[in-house]
Amino acid sequence: MSVRFTLVSILIAVLARPVGAVTLDSRASVERAVALIENGDHALARVYLEPALIDPRLSAGERSRAYYIRGYSFYADGQFNSAAKDYHHALEFDPGNPVVLSAVAQLHLEGLGVDRNPALAVNLFQQAADAGLPEGQLRMGYLYTQGIWVEQDLDEARRWFALAAAGGSTQAMLQMAQTWRRPWAERPEPQAALEWLERAHGAGAADALAIAGFMFENGEFGTPDPAQARARFEAAAAAGSGLASAKLAHLYLAGDGVPQDDARARALFQAAAERGHPAGFMGLAYLYESGTGVPEDPDQAHAWYRRAAEAGILDAQLRLAYTALGRGDLDGHREAARWLALAAARNDPQAMNDYAWLLATSPHDELRDGTRALSLARRAVARDRNPSFLDTLAAAYAELGLYNKAVATQEEALTAAPADATRLIAELRAHLEAFRAGRPWRE
Repeated sequence: MSVRFTLVSILIAVLARPVGAVTLDSRASVERAVALIENGDHALARVYLEPALIDPRLSAGERSRAYYIRGYSFYADGQFNSAAKDYHHALEFDPGNPVVLSAVAQLHLEGLGVDRNPALAVNLFQQAADAGLPEGQLRMGYLYTQGIWVEQDLDEARRWFALAAAGGSTQAMLQMAQTWRRPWAERPEPQAALEWLERAHGAGAADALAIAGFMFENGEFGTPDPAQARARFEAAAAAGSGLASAKLAHLYLAGDGVPQDDARARALFQAAAERGHPAGFMGLAYLYESGTGVPEDPDQAHAWYRRAAEAGILDAQLRLAYTALGRGDLDGHREAARWLALAAARNDPQAMNDYAWLLATSPHDELRDGTRALSLARRAVARDRNPSFLDTLAAAYAELGLYNKAVATQEEALTAAPADATRLIAELRAHLEAFRAGRPWRE
């Protein structure tokens, strides 16, 4: 489950906070900013928020809200340091705001703009959940499901999901259904999962029937039943499910149980994209990149990959990061840093390694951060102690001036390198020579 905040749920919760009297112009500016953020115009939204932030007649609640909204706009743009500052300003004016507490918790959970601190994140999520915020309760359920900085406890996860579901969270209903399936349930109860999916469907969750379709496709009720699965995918797509549209698109693209039809696949990917589903973005990116069913168009492909990356798709984030790095200039490195930060926040070891490498070796002074590079590199090596990851760890040590550790780590990387990996060995040796000479590596 994605643990990122949905704009609609956040803004609804913020709007529900009591506010004091404020001038029409300042209030109108804030509402205009909200509308701009919903349309993705984050920079312009911040322009509209400036008057509200300095209006002396603004109540504490309104000022907190304005800072939170601006912080969210920074978060959406990948400017996590600025987001963290604004969120903390929001808490200064309204310390108990559960929405802002959840937002700050998310930053600490992922290490975005602040030091990664899962224990603090859990504490903040707990405060938000105890205050009755369904988003906070949903996050607590997720943490107990995953065992993130708390002991994994499926019963406790279900308790939090039930509270969030009672508060109207369809996402909690969907997650509750997942707890009755593998891998979470030791003894799966597909009928219990289906009941929660049907409840979520009744509450307006368009993807609920699509998930039921996957259950029939996987044989969770016995043997696989492609006909029952496809019927639910079709019904879910008709109900507005981007997930179902994307799934059907893949079926038509591959001719899996249906006639192979590139045009139909494109139309379904387009429908998924229009409904905001990342799989639609990725599908269209592939079609335009490969020229399948549409004229080959690298610019269109890049634009769709960008939308997928902004929606949190790891493969798209890494693809855009490597493309940006290939430009070699400062702007390219800045863009790569943004995508790699988002990818690394998903705890993907390759993303953590690549972000650490950029932070340790970039030729641009403003981008280097040896301390953060070392933290990321250590986490990547803990997952996979391979030569490339050790090379990055050594570069991080060197960036911090810890050359003895850099040399020892680089020597370990050389020992671990396959004998036939001549290019890798040459690179590792070049880095080792620099570290022995007391020089950090610059890419």
